[in-house]
Amino acid sequence: MHSWTELTVAEQTLMRRALAEYSLAKTVQHYGLALRWGGAEEAVPRSYTEAEQRALVPHLAAAALGLAGRGLLTVHEGHSLWVRPVPVTGAELHAVLTDPANWLWTARPDRAFHLAAPPAVRERWADAAYPVADTSALPTWDELSVAQRRVLVCAAETDGMLTGPFGIWDDPPAGLDGAGRLAWADRQLAPLLPFVHEGWIEVHHRPDGATDAFTVIPPGSLRAALADPAVRYQGDEWGVGVGCVFTHAGLAVWDGGWSDEWSRRLHFD
Repeated sequence: MHSWTELTVAEQTLMRRALAEYSLAKTVQHYGLALRWGGAEEAVPRSYTEAEQRALVPHLAAAALGLAGRGLLTVHEGHSLWVRPVPVTGAELHAVLTDPANWLWTARPDRAFHLAAPPAVRERWADAAYPVADTSALPTWDELSVAQRRVLVCAAETDGMLTGPFGIWDDPPAGLDGAGRLAWADRQLAPLLPFVHEGWIEVHHRPDGATDAFTVIPPGSLRAALADPAVRYQGDEWGVGVGCVFTHAGLAVWDGGWSDEWSRRLHFD
């Protein structure tokens, strides 16, 4: 079995998805994240368009078929790996992985496929899939402010939202002028910005809840973006507005530092 560092970015992306038992859909977008966070020249500060995703499918499909052929990755059909998933093998596996439709996210797919990894592969690579972070100097969970904790948990969640009807941040009061909205944004950004500047959290603007489209909001533009009603969104639709995600470096810090304490309190407090 190869070492983790010998895998290509495409193979690492597929294996991360498999180790977490995530869906095949959205894998192309996560490949884009991995390229960007790894500093690749071809990376873009946004999601891929449908045409771009379809163009990348042959590359990722070849990588997935190679991993499957080496016994490192498996594919299962079903909307959840917890409910009678059906293994996909042989000619059907090739057909599933080479069909771009199976790689694209849709709200209600006709067929759904999940990636997984055999137990031996999981044991070998579970700790290697993300960078190792030195968390010895981190503040404890109790030393973080409530606002900082909420931001970290938001980034840890799938599709965690900062603004919008399901976001962790309140909408600014009606009637604020431009300066008032900027001051409101400054207060909300205060617990987030240190994590962004460390490269642990990336902030996305999601304009449409019916697609997986997003653009990255760079640190220097966050203040103006959060003061803009059109960006932060104050309607009722799920998944529209400003969200945040852990980068690979941030996930290493989260897993190595705060996640255990948060999980313990979530389940036992």
